[in-house]
Amino acid sequence: MAKSVKKKYEYLKKAITLPNGTRKYIYGKTQAELDEKVLREQILLNAGVDIGSEETFGHFAQVWFDIYKKPYLRENSQTAIKYVLNTHILPAIGGYRLRDISPMQIQAIMASLSGKSNSLQSKVLVNLRSIFNAAQENGLVAKSPISSMLKPGGKRTPEKEALTAQESHQLIEGVKNPRAKTFLLIALHTGMRRGEIVGLQWSDIDFEGRVIHVCHNAVMSPTQTTVNDFLKTTAGKRDIPLSDKLSEWLLSQKRNTHSKYVISMQNHQPLTKSSYRSLWRLIERELPDGHVTAHILRHTYITRLFEAGLDVKEIQYLAGHSTMDMTLKVYTHYDRRSREAKTAEKVRGALQAVL
Repeated sequence: MAKSVKKKYEYLKKAITLPNGTRKYIYGKTQAELDEKVLREQILLNAGVDIGSEETFGHFAQVWFDIYKKPYLRENSQTAIKYVLNTHILPAIGGYRLRDISPMQIQAIMASLSGKSNSLQSKVLVNLRSIFNAAQENGLVAKSPISSMLKPGGKRTPEKEALTAQESHQLIEGVKNPRAKTFLLIALHTGMRRGEIVGLQWSDIDFEGRVIHVCHNAVMSPTQTTVNDFLKTTAGKRDIPLSDKLSEWLLSQKRNTHSKYVISMQNHQPLTKSSYRSLWRLIERELPDGHVTAHILRHTYITRLFEAGLDVKEIQYLAGHSTMDMTLKVYTHYDRRSREAKTAEKVRGALQAVL
């Protein structure tokens, strides 16, 4: 049997002078291939792209995170971005040069997430778009490989249902642990976020003025919690009226504590993530037929305000929403549920009268 002979190529080359005076050599097996590569590089050069850059997606993504995200985000938000990058993006394209990444590779990333939630797919797309927009602004790519037509799929997270008045009463009466009950009452009577409640200090409560000054936020880790005045939004700093029931309960708890935190551990420090989970289990078991989270308690408070007739601007302020759209989203859900209930009653009444 004759041995196969490996074909040898004599590559053609041509130099392109870059703006900084250096040369970049382009290689091709044929003159046609060389001309095509030179033309492509020249187009990129004319578009302001640094064709001499060997910048990889992985390295630039780290630079993007350090400059565009890290200085402006809380630790939890930073962790969420790093999770998306390290789990779903970098394994696929981290080692590729930025300008070599194609729309097909982006599509492949999204296709690999087809069974995941709409929320996760949205986060992946948002971060990819932000990274490539930054790369384009800095002359590293001529155009983002992410099509404007590319949309996240997957199942949407179910809308959060506010607790009924009966469910709220069941929770308050059922929870006996003082720390758990304190968290529950604050959440249902103020709508404060989880971090705002964990970071709440006695000095933030004006019992004479009957108001809670929301000015602290807690970032929890398994072993340590950091409390600062870096709230989730600029609108987060607000004053919330103190109800009679909550005021009475907090005063009774203040007499029995030496901690500066309203909810604290035995060492007088704020709750860690593990101690918070233990506390939360005491709350969850009192509502066995339904799922409850801290955000649902907040959602319940906002719903009660709508039911009481407060206007959207008032509720936006009390909820600490940065935009009215966030408040209106809750209102739209509340209004739809309210109309559905009224419509059902009308239908039953109409049928009862006719039949």
